[in-house]
Amino acid sequence: MAFANINANIGNQPVSFSNDPDSTQRHVLGREISGVDPYWGGGKFIYLKAGEAIDMGELNVWDKDFNATNVPNTANTGRPVAAAIYPMASGDYGWFCVEGEVPVAATASVAAGTTFGLTGAGTVGAVTNGKQILNAVSVLASTGTVVKANTTTVSGSNVLRLSDPADGWFYGIALSGTGIAANTTVTGISDDGRTVTMNNNATASGSVTVTGTYTGFIKAQLSRSFVQGQVS
Repeated sequence: MAFANINANIGNQPVSFSNDPDSTQRHVLGREISGVDPYWGGGKFIYLKAGEAIDMGELNVWDKDFNATNVPNTANTGRPVAAAIYPMASGDYGWFCVEGEVPVAATASVAAGTTFGLTGAGTVGAVTNGKQILNAVSVLASTGTVVKANTTTVSGSNVLRLSDPADGWFYGIALSGTGIAANTTVTGISDDGRTVTMNNNATASGSVTVTGTYTGFIKAQLSRSFVQGQVS
C-alpha cells in the first residue's frame, strides 16, 4: 500500500494510501519525489500543507507558499492540480499525486477512457465548458471494483483481516459482502495492508469475500494535469 521511493531516502512520512497525513512538517514544502507501488504503478508526488480540510481524492491547487486548497469550481483558471491520497485536516502536511493512477473524488461516474471536468470544489464528473481537467483521463468508473477473498470478519468488530494486502483499496472505498453492513467504507489501512478498519461494525463472523467499489470516486490517470485555461 506504500509507494517505494525511487529517489534518495525521504525520511519518516511515507507516500501511501494508508491515511498518513502529519501535523508536523517533515520535508521542504514543494518537494517532489517519484515512487512505485505493485498495484498503483509509478507516480510522482508533491509535498504540501493543507490550507483547509481536504477529503480523500479531491483535486487541489496550491499557492506560492505551497498551501493546498480544493480546486475552485470556476471555469478557465488554467492552474495545475494534484490529488489528495488521504484525508487531511487543515494544517496537516502530506503528499499529493501529480502523476500516476489515483482515486479522484467524483460526483458522477466517468467511463474508462473518458475525459472529465470539475463538478464542484475539488470534485469531478462530466466535462463542461472551461472546466475540463486536461492531461487526465478516467481509467476505472465509479462502478469499478477490487475484490478481496478470504477476508476475516468478526461480528461487532470494525476490523477486517485480509489474507492478501489491501492493494487497490483506499480510504473511503465502499465495501460490501456477507457480514458487511450497508453504507460501509474503509476508514483506515495498516502499514502492511493486512488490516482494514471500517466506519461500521461487521454483522457476522466468518471468512468471506469483500468487494470494494469506487462509489464516489473514479480511478484517474493524471499527468501533470491542470484545469482548462481560457479559450478565445
